[in-house]
Amino acid sequence: MAGSMYAAISGLNAEQVLLSTVSENIANVNTVGYKSSSAVFAQALQQTLSGASAPTATLGGINPEQVAAGGAVNVGAISVNMGQGTLQTTGVDTNLAIQGNGMFVMNGSQGTTYSRAGDFSLDAQGNLVNPNGEFVQGWNATVPGTMPTLNPTTMQNVVIPQGETIAPVQTANIALGGNLNSQTASGAANAVTVPVTVYNSLGGAETAVFTFTPQGSSGSSTSSWALSYTVNNGTSTSVGTVTFGANGQLTSPTGTPPTYTITLPPPAGSTATQSAVLNLASLTGYSSQSQLNGTADGSAAGVLENFSIGASGAIIGTFSNGLTAQIGQIALAGFSNPAGLLNVGNGEWQQSGNSGTPQVGTPATGSLGTLQAGSLEGSNVNLANEFVNMIIAQQGYQANAKVITVAQQNRSTLVNMVQ
Repeated sequence: MAGSMYAAISGLNAEQVLLSTVSENIANVNTVGYKSSSAVFAQALQQTLSGASAPTATLGGINPEQVAAGGAVNVGAISVNMGQGTLQTTGVDTNLAIQGNGMFVMNGSQGTTYSRAGDFSLDAQGNLVNPNGEFVQGWNATVPGTMPTLNPTTMQNVVIPQGETIAPVQTANIALGGNLNSQTASGAANAVTVPVTVYNSLGGAETAVFTFTPQGSSGSSTSSWALSYTVNNGTSTSVGTVTFGANGQLTSPTGTPPTYTITLPPPAGSTATQSAVLNLASLTGYSSQSQLNGTADGSAAGVLENFSIGASGAIIGTFSNGLTAQIGQIALAGFSNPAGLLNVGNGEWQQSGNSGTPQVGTPATGSLGTLQAGSLEGSNVNLANEFVNMIIAQQGYQANAKVITVAQQNRSTLVNMVQ
């Protein structure tokens, strides 16, 4: 009878662990990135009363006789379900959810940890951190648009500094298009102009005015124009001659595309001039109204105004000059056995001897999943299953308690018989 009571006690302990596991899951049903657990029972070691014997010519085989040796059951394992939870939209740009495999790499008071909880925000210095102040790991651009080698050994705290500037880009390409009326009479009075905004090496905006002056008699089979330009109302500089054939198509300059190279003056305080390629491929010389347009590349210096995080983990900054450039990259880590990670609380995990080594990379590469900005991964707890497990744990506890009651009654009966 003592053995039955000890067996029942082991059952009570096991059912209590199951109930504790269920209660933890239910308590974390709304915890960001929480991974549910389940208790796995295992039969305890039994006492062998007699061993098995093999069959002989005169006697059949005999099975072993075994009974519970003071404990019938124990908790064999607490299994963690690392499956993905439901993604929930938050609208917060710094909230990130992982769609697929992988974990965020964090650095904080516990050293390097890994997490599926992407409820991040920016601190006063622009660091991307979780609610505990731990730093999200990745790589930062040396200058906007120039990323370092994405090496796992050189990961950094991801920083999105407000007020970061992007260097100006001087104009290198100018394109003029439109139509020059082939019926225009020659002379400077009939010149056609088009202004284009260009940028010097310091990012200063300047106005280059291109002037087409008709040459020769109007209405001829070949239309010819002298091209010149001024910058900021400065001295006029001749470029060359632009001619059109009888079909109104450009015949000079030649080339594919037809271009001239011009020189733009240096910014104030500098002696370094800059050259730019003038593309005339879109010009025509039809007998219709003259109407020109011009565009140029280049930009002024810009200040970071906004940013977005893409599915690949690339952090793209938007600057006040209208340019965009990558300013950072978020890293993910994958494990061959994520269920083997050590839970250190706050939705964070550490590498263990059975998790495998972290394989660090960028989202959407290899087996790593993609990121969804403005969303969070919810708990993967299945409430319906937990309620069923709670009922099972309760009934199992009651049944084991009943065994103890019956065993106690039997002992009392035996004692009363002796009396």
